[in-house]
Amino acid sequence: MTASNYAYFVNTCIAADPDPHHGLAEDEMYGVYISWCLLQNEQPAPSRAFWAAMSGLGLGERRRVARRFIRPGLRTTGPAAVDYILARRPALT
Repeated sequence: MTASNYAYFVNTCIAADPDPHHGLAEDEMYGVYISWCLLQNEQPAPSRAFWAAMSGLGLGERRRVARRFIRPGLRTTGPAAVDYILARRPALT
């Protein structure tokens, strides 16, 4: 996947969270990326390549909260986020 595709993913699926105490769990962010790839007919990159690209786009900061890592100040948005949520909770449909 090219750098511009990763940037497009971030621009369409990731937004700033106004609450500085919240963040996006890494497994959720990568899950939304997988959903986005499926919706875009793209081949998902391995997680290592994905996280390297996110760091290159300035999204490298992470914090450990409980037993998970989060990317602070971020949330998901858009159709890929909805697809990911519905895939994780089919009872919602």
